[in-house]
Amino acid sequence: MPDVLYEIKEQIALVRLNRPEQRNALSEALVAELTQVLQKADAENEVRVILLSSEGKHFCAGGDFKDFIGHFGKSLDELYETIAPSMELFKLASTLRTPVVAAVKGAAMGGGMGLVALAHLAIAADSAKLGLPEVTLGLFPFAIFPLIARSVGLKKALELSLTARTLSAQQARELGLVHEVVEEERLEDAAWELAKSLAQKSPLAVRTGLELYNRMGRPDDSLFEQAGLLRLLTFKSDALKDAIERFLAQKGKGS
Repeated sequence: MPDVLYEIKEQIALVRLNRPEQRNALSEALVAELTQVLQKADAENEVRVILLSSEGKHFCAGGDFKDFIGHFGKSLDELYETIAPSMELFKLASTLRTPVVAAVKGAAMGGGMGLVALAHLAIAADSAKLGLPEVTLGLFPFAIFPLIARSVGLKKALELSLTARTLSAQQARELGLVHEVVEEERLEDAAWELAKSLAQKSPLAVRTGLELYNRMGRPDDSLFEQAGLLRLLTFKSDALKDAIERFLAQKGKGS
């Protein structure tokens, strides 16, 4: 099965993360596939809206720690080739000309919260939880920090990154990260209704509007490059390696 499901229905590209047993964690394979699918959908003349959702109970639990463990024995050159694709995924937020609607449920942590920030509009189930827990393991959310800052402001993004506090769906709405909160059983219908409404708007107005939005709110590419380099160096840390190994060991005991 593919890690990302893709189909077009009524001019809406349905993009679904498909690793439910891993809480849709962002493995290297999923990141590469999602990047390609979003670029493909954005290039389709037929597609007016991209609806990003997920299989299973959770939107996205963030990075795949099992992949992370494999990073620690790599050289800097190898790390760069491994980490660069995730930076490319989040840089899409500044180039997509098709509106992205995210339907958020369960956990949207780390990179999952980054995907919410990548979306132009997001609807969350009232039970959803969002946060940036990376610092508890000794890692700063470098790859997604520019997008979080664009969504909630620089100082608030820093606070969320340093405190690692978890947000309720309502708190995320108050910060502007999520635009609507609905009962969980209504999430898919509400997201579809919003996507369908957007699809009926003038394609030219929407695309040119997003081009202006991208120009006004686009983080400088050098920021992503700097963030990528800092993230790369972090993976040479023994403290991060030990923390992730402890986390996976504890998770194994609990499963």
